[in-house]
Amino acid sequence: MKPRPAVAQLEPYPLLPVTRGDKIRLDLNESTRGCSPAVLEALRAVSREDVSAYPDYPELLEKIAGRYGIAPEQLVLTNGADDGIRAVMQTFVDPGETVVVADPSFGMIQLHARVMGARMHPVPYGEDLSFPGEGFLQAACPAPRLIAIVRPDSPTGAVISHRDLTALLESAPHSLIMLDETYHHFLGESCLNWIHRYPNLLVVHSFSKAWGLAGLRLGFIAGAPELLTEIRKVNPPFAVNGLAVRAALAALEDEAFLQEVVADVTREKAFLLAELARLGIPARGSGANFVLMQVGEAAPAIHARLVQQNILVKNLHGIPLLRGYFRVAVGRREENLAFLRALGELL
Repeated sequence: MKPRPAVAQLEPYPLLPVTRGDKIRLDLNESTRGCSPAVLEALRAVSREDVSAYPDYPELLEKIAGRYGIAPEQLVLTNGADDGIRAVMQTFVDPGETVVVADPSFGMIQLHARVMGARMHPVPYGEDLSFPGEGFLQAACPAPRLIAIVRPDSPTGAVISHRDLTALLESAPHSLIMLDETYHHFLGESCLNWIHRYPNLLVVHSFSKAWGLAGLRLGFIAGAPELLTEIRKVNPPFAVNGLAVRAALAALEDEAFLQEVVADVTREKAFLLAELARLGIPARGSGANFVLMQVGEAAPAIHARLVQQNILVKNLHGIPLLRGYFRVAVGRREENLAFLRALGELL
């Protein structure tokens, strides 16, 4: 049985053929600091009914809405940001319509767009890896169906400026703008409340990074109620599991833990960059929870040796612009030291 032509052209997401649980995991930008103790306490208190009944969402929607100053009707819960991107593409993009995205950017954007049979319009980064805002403004005319932006972007860590984002929203009123803010906690700002000004803006958030709930798969889409009504037509009514809801409710009550995580990532990112400079390795920070570092043509060999030592980082060597680069999540001090020691021995 053959799949649809759009699917047949895709490659499955490459996962490492190793168990990740016993490794130093700096490859997928998870929080190695774990989740709030309040989350674990809430999960330990789960009852049989919590597991056997379909989940309720109103309390969580109210809490998220209150946090961002919006209405619950302006939210749809999703299984992480990936699922939010999928839902937006499935709802609004027809075969042959144009989707604009930075190149490189988060791979799931192109994947879900291509599943829908979209025509991709990649906007390339320059050698300096600053966000290609001018390229996006040029791509906005004639109006594409959807413009996807990750802020901060991954794997580059670049951030579209408020000026360029405003110009884009105002120059493309007939295009849907999807803003993925998965890493916004580390940047220290969010544009989510811009949905009040721009009816064509959808903002995607995740509980996977700063909140430390990647294993439970939870995120949300925020936007104009009329856009979210359309998304609800294609989303299953009980898509997000009840344990994720319980965990998120507990996490949202522990603001101090979130701020601790963000502060520690900021400190450790500076430490990591300083130590890489001491080793003579070109590196650059990001607005997110990772750094980019350049090891040159030896990247595949160094990556393989790190895996042998149970240290996982993201090898970007296959991306032409980032040939010779690693993306390294900012771990805890002991994880960063272990990575730096191993790296120093391999250079």
